[in-house]
Amino acid sequence: MLASRQLLGVARSRAAAGLGRRCMATATENPLDRKVKQNLLEEGNFINYKKMSENLAVVRSRLNRPLTYAEKILYSHLDNPHEQDIERGVSYLRLRPDRVACQDATAQMAILQFMSAGMPSVANPTTVHCDHLIEAQVGGEKDLERAININKEVYDFLASACAKYNIGFWKPGSGIIHQIILENYAFPGGLLIGTDSHTPNAAGLGMAAIGVGGADAVDVMANLPWELKAPKVIGVKLTGALNGWTTPKDVILKLAGILTVKGGTGSIVEYYGEGASSMSATGKATCGNMGAEIGATTSVFPYDKAMFDYLVATKRSDIAEFAKTYQKELQADEGAEYDQHIEINLNELEPHINGPFTPDLATPISKFAQAAKENNWPEELKVGLIGSCTNSSYEDMTRAASIARDALDHGLKAKAAFVVTPGSEQIRATIARDGQLQTFEEFGGTVLANACGPCIGQWDRRDTPKGTPNSILSSYNRNFTGRNDGNPATHSFVTSPDLVVAMSIAGSLYFNPLTDSLKDKDGKEFKLQAPTGAGLPDRGYDPGQNTYQAPPADRATVQVQVSPTSDRLQVLSPFNAWNGKDATDMPILIKAQGKTTTDHISMAGPWLKYRGHLDNISNNMLIGAINAANGEANKVQNFTTGEWDAVPAVARDYKAKNIPWVVIGDWNYGEGSSREHAALEPRHLGGLAIITRSFARIHETNLKKQGMLPLTFADPADYDKISPEDKVDILCTELAVGKPITMRVHPKNGKDFDVKLNHTFNEAQIEWFKNGSALNTMAKNAKN
Repeated sequence: MLASRQLLGVARSRAAAGLGRRCMATATENPLDRKVKQNLLEEGNFINYKKMSENLAVVRSRLNRPLTYAEKILYSHLDNPHEQDIERGVSYLRLRPDRVACQDATAQMAILQFMSAGMPSVANPTTVHCDHLIEAQVGGEKDLERAININKEVYDFLASACAKYNIGFWKPGSGIIHQIILENYAFPGGLLIGTDSHTPNAAGLGMAAIGVGGADAVDVMANLPWELKAPKVIGVKLTGALNGWTTPKDVILKLAGILTVKGGTGSIVEYYGEGASSMSATGKATCGNMGAEIGATTSVFPYDKAMFDYLVATKRSDIAEFAKTYQKELQADEGAEYDQHIEINLNELEPHINGPFTPDLATPISKFAQAAKENNWPEELKVGLIGSCTNSSYEDMTRAASIARDALDHGLKAKAAFVVTPGSEQIRATIARDGQLQTFEEFGGTVLANACGPCIGQWDRRDTPKGTPNSILSSYNRNFTGRNDGNPATHSFVTSPDLVVAMSIAGSLYFNPLTDSLKDKDGKEFKLQAPTGAGLPDRGYDPGQNTYQAPPADRATVQVQVSPTSDRLQVLSPFNAWNGKDATDMPILIKAQGKTTTDHISMAGPWLKYRGHLDNISNNMLIGAINAANGEANKVQNFTTGEWDAVPAVARDYKAKNIPWVVIGDWNYGEGSSREHAALEPRHLGGLAIITRSFARIHETNLKKQGMLPLTFADPADYDKISPEDKVDILCTELAVGKPITMRVHPKNGKDFDVKLNHTFNEAQIEWFKNGSALNTMAKNAKN
């Protein structure tokens, strides 16, 4: 029996279900005229459903066809709906997002770029969230205290810059950006961009929330339209209802197996159907969050009662009611067509475990033990980790705690080390009040700070030596090689919190809680009961400590704190403009082989502390990429000396000798995090072009923003014709919209030959290249 049915290449239509009857208005009253604030923390920022409705009316009159919900959100935010060219997968949309959100690691560079624009205040509502710089070591309070001390100069810079430029600031310990957005800022039908790839978490409230690089965020902060290639739309119909051990996480784990890490590239995933309606708002958020792992631009769910209830529970009843008046546009039109269609029957869906080393290797629990044995994955489960931005809702925590309590009642604790990461201070305080936190501690768990922690590599793991093969299981979203603990031999698997807890009890990858028994303290066999939990707390949420800093009323005297001697913060200098010539006889710095994620290009973990200092963090450029010349990481040959050295060292030597260089890359180059440092670093160290079989969306845009040339082989097989020791010419003067560009290859041994390269530059983006960067272009236009 199949849990999903995939109909590729077939456009499907459907009717969308609503919340109920819409509010009636008199002839003289438009219910969309109401002034409803976007959130409880800001004055003067309102939800503009009226403007969105007007924009949609214009687009409908032009397109004359039913619209998907994803299209409605995007088209209702068009800068110029009357003249905007609209073709899915082709046009570049100029959009006006409602909000910007930045996490602290990416906010540093975004704010440094914004400061160079010379504006007194952000033009659109913006928040900064301190969640990435807190290393997990011994436990929440001590880890947080240590992080505040270590990162003081960065936090002082962010706090002062936010105060200066009218940005909301969430202090360390407040929680993970995506959970804070869901709890406070997300609203149905809204458009948000965030400098983190898991920004689509806000899908839980029917918002189109899209991960971007810092330069994109700066555009919106500076009141420029934000540009996005019009996504295609993948319809995912969910039928039936989740039951037993199956959770919303299993929906996206299953979908990742279907679409792979690149199957969603250039598309928005739009869920609908009775199965979607049956899921909680936070369950929907989980699906949206991990949509980043299939390359999706974002994911959306239509507005429904679960979202209404979550808004009410988080004290946003006005928004919940206002959304009901706009209900018709918070769902797809009847007859809307999708570019691709997938159907998943939740009644038949099994719990899944994905990995190791990639989030799209999906295995149902019924086949996982067999797969582990066949692939020689280390059987012993060393660590089980729950929480993170993907799975730290009240529902997740109550279900996980019910399993832990079941084990405790039988005299058992976790056999594996067990770690809990609350997603926000509100979640931490609520589960502390309601007893789940105590259950986890009794179970043997270590409760970490309200932060990203091990999910992004901020984990001082000491139980297993580097290089030792071992298995860990988490409810996180991403499991690339070495990501969590810096150990390339760690087999990292992602699954639901339920399975993490259950398998942590057994301490084995071979355990299936749906079919297998455990032995209690007396040696008697028993089976774990299916988990139970509450979607929302009966007693409401406990907000916990107040960790929000609002901008002061008087910002004129605020001084942004940046020390000129800092090794963590560096004021940016503009990149040089293009010299107007073809680039000739350039070396290939590295021909990267296989998966090259942003973690390979610009590692996180201990390098996060340098996110505000471009020169220092550039010392990690491409140190994780595998060199096709020797199968090794961080070892490339300097053609000027013949010596083998680290990738950044060779790049610096070429830069010092005024030798521009290129990188050759494989499929889906730059997948993973939105970090723009993966684009800034090669630009800073003298790179001109990155030439690949294909790119991940965010990274391709980031490279363009920094004045680099992201180019793809017209024939992907040409990748194999290039040798790492070859020299290349890039005929930059050929760069024009919709036309290929020539790369002339000079083999070390053999005749020269030409390779055609494609690109996705439009006219405005070509100006970025000519001027040296998007920021240079912004500054140039401001002077004219």
